[in-house]
Amino acid sequence: MNTSTSASGASRTLFFDVDGTIIYHEPGGDVGETVAKARPSEGVARAFRELRARGHMPFICTGRPLTLIAESLLALEPAGIISSAGACVSVGERVLFDRSIDIELIDRLLGISERSSVPVLFEGTRGDAAYVPQGVDYRSGGSFSVVRSRDEMERRVGLSFAKFVIENDNLEAFTREDPAIFESYFDGFDLGLGISEYTVRGVDKGYGVRHALECLGRGIEGTIAFGDSENDLPMAGAVETFIAMGNAMPAVKERAAYVTDSVQDDGVVTALEHFGLI
Repeated sequence: MNTSTSASGASRTLFFDVDGTIIYHEPGGDVGETVAKARPSEGVARAFRELRARGHMPFICTGRPLTLIAESLLALEPAGIISSAGACVSVGERVLFDRSIDIELIDRLLGISERSSVPVLFEGTRGDAAYVPQGVDYRSGGSFSVVRSRDEMERRVGLSFAKFVIENDNLEAFTREDPAIFESYFDGFDLGLGISEYTVRGVDKGYGVRHALECLGRGIEGTIAFGDSENDLPMAGAVETFIAMGNAMPAVKERAAYVTDSVQDDGVVTALEHFGLI
């Protein structure tokens, strides 16, 4: 992997994961509360401003769907947003592409949820919903709808979703109900927060980065990505330089050209200074 990024005048395209990279999650804290309320540090905000001032193009590249991109992230004024773990690319208010899970697979997943009594959080560009089978207790930590039937979900938010999330404690019970669907149609990623997300096979953050570059008419030269968890690994093969946070999972650090400080120590700022970009 090329590690020769330098302080030359060439414009760079950069891709920043959010949770665990520019947003800090308190260990053991409520993920939903963090997603809703946590903000990038002032150091990160200054770095984004300086990147833009120098002509670079910083993108947010997150597992969050567009509906969960907080105002504090939009205030960074990114050049664009890759959301839903690579399934959607948008620039400003314009969605360049948006890939959803086939309805037949959604129905199959709802059946698994019913048989296993495991709640599933479905996320997409048009809306989000926690599908919770009847009789199952569920505490919502986010702003998404809690629905108890397919009809209720279709009526309230529709059936267009790009990914789904399951608590790790429930993974075995959920996946054993229909192992073939996971072997054939989905890729799973441990987010390191007690939850795992599943995307359509081949539709991941690397997929989103490649499509964003194609839409921009840019190549891989000069591209940089930052991440900390398994769903960031596909970016490593889609950019020239992949940077892992100090708090990253071991597999992420192994793939990185450079390991920076942890998110709580503004690791993205450290790395940008190291490579002469700010």
